Amino acid sequence: MRQIPGVTGAGMESSAALPVPVAHAGPLQSLANYTHMLYAQGRYDEVLDCAERHEWIAQTLGDRDTARVILQTRMYVLTELARYTEAETMGRELIRRAVSRTARAKASADLSDVLVRMGRLEEGLHLIAWAMATLESCPRDWRYFSAMSSVAEPARWAELYELAEQASVADRRLLDTDRNRRIILDTQRAESLLEWGLRLEHVGRFEEAGVRYRDVIALTRPWQHPEDDSELLDQAMVHALLACALTKTGEFAEAETLAVGAIRFLHATGRRFEARLAHLAYGLALRNAGDFAGAARELTAAEQLCALAGAPRHRLIFQLELGLIAAEARPSAAARHLTSALRAHAEQLWRLRLDRVAMLRQARRRVQLEAEHASADAAAQTDPLTGLANRRGFDRRMAVLDGDGAPAELCLLVVDVDNFKHINDNFSHAVGDDVLREIGHILRTECRASDLPARFGGDEFGVFLATDLTTATRIAARMRTSIRDHDWHKTALGLRVTVSMGLASLLPGMTGEQLFATADEHLYTAKRAGRDRLAA
Repeated sequence: MRQIPGVTGAGMESSAALPVPVAHAGPLQSLANYTHMLYAQGRYDEVLDCAERHEWIAQTLGDRDTARVILQTRMYVLTELARYTEAETMGRELIRRAVSRTARAKASADLSDVLVRMGRLEEGLHLIAWAMATLESCPRDWRYFSAMSSVAEPARWAELYELAEQASVADRRLLDTDRNRRIILDTQRAESLLEWGLRLEHVGRFEEAGVRYRDVIALTRPWQHPEDDSELLDQAMVHALLACALTKTGEFAEAETLAVGAIRFLHATGRRFEARLAHLAYGLALRNAGDFAGAARELTAAEQLCALAGAPRHRLIFQLELGLIAAEARPSAAARHLTSALRAHAEQLWRLRLDRVAMLRQARRRVQLEAEHASADAAAQTDPLTGLANRRGFDRRMAVLDGDGAPAELCLLVVDVDNFKHINDNFSHAVGDDVLREIGHILRTECRASDLPARFGGDEFGVFLATDLTTATRIAARMRTSIRDHDWHKTALGLRVTVSMGLASLLPGMTGEQLFATADEHLYTAKRAGRDRLAA
């Protein structure tokens, strides 16, 4: 779960909401927890000082999960510091390290956040669309909702409030046991809804804005009173959000009390960026009381805090509110023209927002088409009988060996079923098909994720083993033994199946054709030696 965007560094402060841990760390989790704690407290310089060292320790000791969590925290810090180029590099590394579809979707959404902030909208929206499409097939556990919260962050920055709202709604059953997570999720969702409501109000859609303000009140009321001191920071942010929504629904007295208290607490604890919302609420309450000078002072403070944080979309909201206050303070024909100009500007910005909504729809369609193409391509490279790669898939992998993408270690195992014609003639072609299916299953079972088994001929198989010759020999021997010792009597009474194998290692300068020729030569060596054996 990303924390609410904040600011830090010289004269800058971080956000009020503490981020929920975003991934499961490993045995060295305390290193990730410490880095995460510094991030939560806005101590960004300290995060950068220790995170790289902690990540190296975890990586060196083989705890890749913890190393990945620490790298993720470093990326978040660099994003908040607007060091986007470095954050982008780390985001792409996190995608490379992702160990599941859910983790890859979350890393893609986090990278999208960086790209959107950099103004690279098309790239960012494509990543959001890909993450959303991927998450549709992922289990609805906490990892899923953590990934969805990462989708919500770039959606808010792109003003795609509909998507941000969709991504922010988590399964309450997963949250009931964790009050801290519920507060953070409800607070972040409330902030997005408040911003959405303000934008709707500025373009004259007051009824829709009112719905959003009432939703903010419903989300923040339950957290108005903390259970203990650990929730005081969350409570201040809750009060700021609640005060804003109350001013917009006419509850000015309560709003003013909450806003003043939140301003004092947030400034005292160095959380001034969050104080912008309390300044807004207080300013609106003062405007209602006729104190236009005080209202302008409060909204100016809020606008300056946004400028300090590098949050342009927030600044525009407060600048428009300032203009409306100025026009109301000195009503005249010029003030009416100013108000009209401000409304027209807001409407133009809203139309640009709708263009981004259309861009996202197009991005999602492109992702869908890419997935359909990939599925069709995969089907075209799959043998329907065994489910292994077919001759086309085999040839495509062979072609890679002649290019720059050839792996450092690779062996090719060629497998031929002994006396397969005898099996077809004596037991039927249906039994022969069952034999090929079962051999395909055994080869696939014995392979690792990095290997590729294929059926490239009638009873001929090939297996690309991404390892050295010694390990490949051991794997091949296990495959041969598993095929020979399989209970073939279940397939057909009296049936016995063995295979001959030839194994070759890819040497420097060797082409794919030369590798295949060497493995094939070893295969015939095995056959001439009596079959049911491996030659390497």
